[in-house]
Amino acid sequence: MSPEMDRRQVLRGAAAVTAGTAATGMLPAVSARADGGGDADLVIHNGRVLVLDKHFRKAEAVAVRDGRVLAVGTARDMRRHTGKRTELLDAGGGTVLPGINDSHLHLNSHGLSLPPFNIDVDKATIEELVSAVRAAVDAAPSPDSWIRGRGWQQLRLPRPPVAADLDPVSGNHPVVLGDFSGHATAVNSVVLRKAGITRDTVPPPGGVIDKDANGEPTGVLRETAQSLVRGIVPPFTREERARAIDTAVRILHSWGITSATEPGIDLDTLALYAEKARAGTLPLRVTALLGSGTGPRTLRGVLAEYEPPRGVDPRTLRVAGVKVFADGIPRFRTAWMNKPYLDGSNGSLTIDGATPAEQLANLHEMIRIAVAAGLQVGSHSCGDGTTDAVVAGYVKAGGRHWRTADLRHYVIHCNFPSARTLRTMARNDIGANLNSEILYLQGRVLESIIGAELTEYQWPYRSALEAGVNVTSGSDAPVVAPHWLRGVMTAMLRRGADGSVAGTAERVSLPQALATYTRNAAWQDHAERWKGTLEPGKAADICVVGGDLLAADPRDLQNLQVTATLVGGRVVYERTGGTSTTAAPAAFTRGPGHTCEDGEKCCCELAEEILR
Repeated sequence: MSPEMDRRQVLRGAAAVTAGTAATGMLPAVSARADGGGDADLVIHNGRVLVLDKHFRKAEAVAVRDGRVLAVGTARDMRRHTGKRTELLDAGGGTVLPGINDSHLHLNSHGLSLPPFNIDVDKATIEELVSAVRAAVDAAPSPDSWIRGRGWQQLRLPRPPVAADLDPVSGNHPVVLGDFSGHATAVNSVVLRKAGITRDTVPPPGGVIDKDANGEPTGVLRETAQSLVRGIVPPFTREERARAIDTAVRILHSWGITSATEPGIDLDTLALYAEKARAGTLPLRVTALLGSGTGPRTLRGVLAEYEPPRGVDPRTLRVAGVKVFADGIPRFRTAWMNKPYLDGSNGSLTIDGATPAEQLANLHEMIRIAVAAGLQVGSHSCGDGTTDAVVAGYVKAGGRHWRTADLRHYVIHCNFPSARTLRTMARNDIGANLNSEILYLQGRVLESIIGAELTEYQWPYRSALEAGVNVTSGSDAPVVAPHWLRGVMTAMLRRGADGSVAGTAERVSLPQALATYTRNAAWQDHAERWKGTLEPGKAADICVVGGDLLAADPRDLQNLQVTATLVGGRVVYERTGGTSTTAAPAAFTRGPGHTCEDGEKCCCELAEEILR
């Protein structure tokens, strides 16, 4: 098709949209340009554009040039930006919104959690799990090669898998199986022997070694006790980790995700990201938090070795700060709670220290070290006791010049913050990174552990927003899939996968939920001036959903599909081979900008294969 015919095509589409607008009475909400005009590289039309600014303005089309948003407005407005070389993307009546920013996602681990790097052990019975291990043993390349798996859920299984289950089928193979959350590992007796774990082994602070009735280790290690075996598991090769990153990026593109925060990475992984960024093979915007270890000594060691990446566009890869891993999770009763769990325990910090007071002092010292280095701190904090401690540490370390420093610390997970702590967070520009996608998985399943009151309150989106806290949403993948549409649905309905509802008082609106994945997440990244909304001049990171988000029943949001994803104005994903439940997939009139390297399959085809 000739360029001139392309132009006529988009104008016909514009006329159709204009007619539809008149018929429905909808008025275009914004028409603006980044500069004096000129032809766009790309126009996305025939959709409902959500700018996602604070006024929740809407439009009909968006024009892109040089990787930035050139204009948003009516379909008629786009005529002035459409030239012979302008490419066209028909949104198919769907929704066009800023690229999704998953503000807490373990990118490299997400790729490594998949086959062939790990076998899937998310099973409903111990027998099914053991069968998966047996199959991996049968297919193993040598009699003593490592068998790695991931995904078992203690509350889905009748009990955790233990060495006695794994030994009969594993032979001389060391077996290490991570649970879905990353907070527990099950190993066989071969691994226990290799690691020297016996009934007399003392776990590190915050760690738990499960034991049987005779006091022997069962093979289940929780929280920091996992470090007892981590050191003996052969690391993935650099080439394997690079492949895993590429796989994970393709998956994120298929979900419309254009930015992600990678929390707690090591320096080798950072170097790998930097290498890809310099080579132009990292088509995702990554904000990184360095791992800090378990205490002030380990954090100082990390910062002493750290060198900022050179020759890297900070809009592709930026190290923002450090992640502090402060406690466990409610599911295992290892999150540090002020009010005890129903079994009378309180959990604990996972920071170095012989006593709770020493652990608390070390936590605050870690925060102080990071702040003195001018670094943002994101702290894993599930229990309300830990959240109180972390927020107090942020305030103490910030001092009177915290506004000038503008570090934007935040609490990761922030499951049960008190009203008082939320007010303190709002006053001190401390964000809350919540996880509605995990709430969907859990529903009310923790009620037997934390009680009805906290089950209703967990991940309090509405309370945090009403207190003035900047709230973001992260999937924590690979804990759960990065299914942000399901996250939006859950933030609105508070309904879990099993149909149970947990906390109607904490429901939020669609605009509020979407902001946590776009505009608010850009704030967390110190990037709100150049991404997070579809305002002219900002990065053309764009997600197209095959359906009208504003008209959809919230219960149906999880069934909608992303039909196209753009990073910096470049189409990195197009859905093929299927349609969404409410609209046709986006149709792209190709031009010189969409290519595949070395004749390989298109990135979208690969992502489709991965997700099948």
